[in-house]
Amino acid sequence: MAGPEKDLPQVINLKPYTAALLVFWTATMALFLVWSLDNHHQAINALALNTARITWQKDLLYRRWSANHGGLYAPVTEKSPPNPYLEGYPERDLVTPSGRELTLINPAYMTRQVYELSAAAIGVHGHITSLKPVRKENAPDAWETRALKAFENGRNEVSTVEYLQGQPYLRLMRPFRTEKGCLKCHAQQGYKEGDIRGGLSVSIPLAPLREIGKGHEFIMWVSHILVWFLGVCGILWGSHKLGRSLEEQRRGAEEREELIGELQEALAQVKVLRGILPICANCKKIRDDQGYWKQVESYIRDHSEADFSHSICPECAKKLYPEFFSNKSEDK
Repeated sequence: MAGPEKDLPQVINLKPYTAALLVFWTATMALFLVWSLDNHHQAINALALNTARITWQKDLLYRRWSANHGGLYAPVTEKSPPNPYLEGYPERDLVTPSGRELTLINPAYMTRQVYELSAAAIGVHGHITSLKPVRKENAPDAWETRALKAFENGRNEVSTVEYLQGQPYLRLMRPFRTEKGCLKCHAQQGYKEGDIRGGLSVSIPLAPLREIGKGHEFIMWVSHILVWFLGVCGILWGSHKLGRSLEEQRRGAEEREELIGELQEALAQVKVLRGILPICANCKKIRDDQGYWKQVESYIRDHSEADFSHSICPECAKKLYPEFFSNKSEDK
């Protein structure tokens, strides 16, 4: 008789656990990919920010050089006409001994022309502006206005990612303080040396940097997908091995239970022969559980693995065949 079913190991369905582990692994790798891509984008923005700071510092230095020299003279052309905001300024316009007409290019005028060349050549935009601009075209846009007001509250730098003409740019602006060379044109506005007169803004295009970074992003995608795939294979393989191990354990337990059942059944049969058996005192027949009287050999044959081979013992032989044994005695 087989042992109780509750003694056998329970069948465990590993599919829900495997599915949950696959979902967890996929979500984990997706989070790592998003985190890696975000760090990559932050690195691109940081590179653009450093480029903007270097550009801003360069613009300030050449502007300072021009201011320290009182500006510079350039031939009058269609792109460099005399500055109307310097009208009345002594020596704004000069004529060389050879007859060439020159006009004074003050630092602000020079900076604006350089920014126009930069925007056309490499896409880097720059703007010198103020909340009180002398030239109305130099008025700040909404972003620059917020930055200029932040400078008045103590900020030394403002930088964010903004869209200009539908393209992403890293915009940087720092305050521009009045220097001694600036007072020639701006003293009448009430500025003193050291005052925040405005700001220089620089806008670095992010599209070229992001284009360069696409190769690195592709490698990140491939590497994360490869690691995810290897993890999925490992989970499925481990689940398969664990399932086989549990199945082997269950089969082993079933075989043990079957063997125990067989041993218990054999033991039960042996116990039947060991019990008290009703036997006839005369004919030696045995009464079975149904009340029928059977020969001893029939009963034992039915309740055990034993069988019988008939013979006659010496005592019975003397009783049954006395003449045979008496003749033997006389011969002796």
